[in-house]
Amino acid sequence: MTKSKEYFSIDKTSSGIRYFIEENKSFPSVIIGVFVKSGSRYERKNELGIAHFIEHAVFKGTKRRTSFQVSHEIERLGGGLNAYTSSEYSLFYTKLLSKHAEKGFDILSDILINPLFNKTPLNRERAVIMEEINEYYDTPQDICQAEVLRSIWGDNSIANNPLGEKETVEKLKRSDLLKWFNNSFNKENIFVSVVGDIDKKTISNYIEEYFSNMPHGSEIDTFNEPPTFLFQKRLFKKDGAQIHLAITLKGEKSFSRRSILQSMYTTILGGNMSSRLFQKLREKSGLVYTVYAYPVSFSDTGGTAIYASALPENIEKVENIINKEIDNIRVKGLSKEEFQDVREYILGNLILGLESSSGRMQRNGVQGMFQGKVKSIKTLMQEVESVRFDEFLTFARDTSSSERGKVLVGDL
Repeated sequence: MTKSKEYFSIDKTSSGIRYFIEENKSFPSVIIGVFVKSGSRYERKNELGIAHFIEHAVFKGTKRRTSFQVSHEIERLGGGLNAYTSSEYSLFYTKLLSKHAEKGFDILSDILINPLFNKTPLNRERAVIMEEINEYYDTPQDICQAEVLRSIWGDNSIANNPLGEKETVEKLKRSDLLKWFNNSFNKENIFVSVVGDIDKKTISNYIEEYFSNMPHGSEIDTFNEPPTFLFQKRLFKKDGAQIHLAITLKGEKSFSRRSILQSMYTTILGGNMSSRLFQKLREKSGLVYTVYAYPVSFSDTGGTAIYASALPENIEKVENIINKEIDNIRVKGLSKEEFQDVREYILGNLILGLESSSGRMQRNGVQGMFQGKVKSIKTLMQEVESVRFDEFLTFARDTSSSERGKVLVGDL
C-alpha cells in the first residue's frame, strides 16, 4: 500500500484480486470483507431479489463443507460470519481473532468459489427469504424507507429493493442463480478489505493463496450517467395506528465533498436531538416520537429524506412543519453558530464512526471498489474542517430549493 497526498492506493495480487489492508494494532482481532458487484441495481424486472438470493445460497454448502461446517468452523473459534446485499454490492465478511485470520480466508473463499447450489437447500432458503420479505412488509417504517427511493427515482433500477419481490423470488430457478453467479463472482468484480491486528504481507499472501482460483470474467458495467430525479408521490396502504411520512429532496453521490455538505444539511434538519425538526416536532409540540433526516448515497448520485411518523390527525401538521423548515433554510439561511456546531458534530461523528474495525472495513471496501482508492482519515478531517460558511449556506439553500417528493405509508 503506497500513500499519496490525499489517498491510499489499492493493491492487486499477481492473479488480479484487488484489495486494501489497514493495520490496526489496538485489539487482537481482524475483520475480512469480500465485496462483490452483485447488488439489486443490476437486476432486471424478472430478476428482482436474485443478488440477495445468491447471498443466502452460497452459505448452504460447498464442495468441501456442509452448511453447518461453514458456520461452525468460524463460530467454534469465537468468530462470526455474515453477509448482506445492498443496491450496488453484496458483502461477505467474517470477524475473528487475528491469529485465526487464515481460517477466515479459507471459509470466505470456499463459499464464494465453490458453492453447490443444490436444489433442496435452495428451496428451503427460498422459503426463508419469503419470510424475510414478509417481515419487511410487517414494518411500516421499513416500507417507507424503501418507498423513498421510488419517490426520488421512480422505477429506475437504483430503487430496487435488495430483498426482491415474492413473485420473482418464487420463480427464480437454479439455472438463473448459476448464470448470475458466474457472471458476477469473478476476479474483476470482487474487492477484499481487511482491517485488524495483522501483518500486511501475510494477509496479501492469504488473499492470493485463497482467491487465486476464482475465475476471471467481465467487470459488471457501471452506469453511463446517473438516473433522473423524479420526486413522485408514493402511497402505500398499511394497517396501523400511525401514518409514516417521508419528504424527499435531491442529494449527492458518496464520498464527494458535497456529500459532506449534505450530511451537515440533514443533521441540521433532523440528524440529532439538537436538530430543528426534533426540537419543533417532538420537544416543543409533542407531535411525534420519531423524526430524522438522512442522506441516501450511491456511487453516482444521491437523495435526501426526512422521515416522521404520527397519528393520522396530526400528520398534516407534521408535514407542514417539515416543509416550512425546509423553506426557512431556503429563504432565511442559517446562523454562523449553527454552521460551526454542525461542522464540529459531523467531524466528530465521522471520526467516531470509524473507531470500529467493521466501519473502517466497509468504508475502505466501498471506496476501493468504486473509486479505486481510499481517502485518508486525515484528508477527510481536513475536508470537513475546510468547509466555509458561505459555501455551506449556498448548498443548503440550493438543496432546500429542490423539487420535493412525498411518501405516505399507513391506513390512508
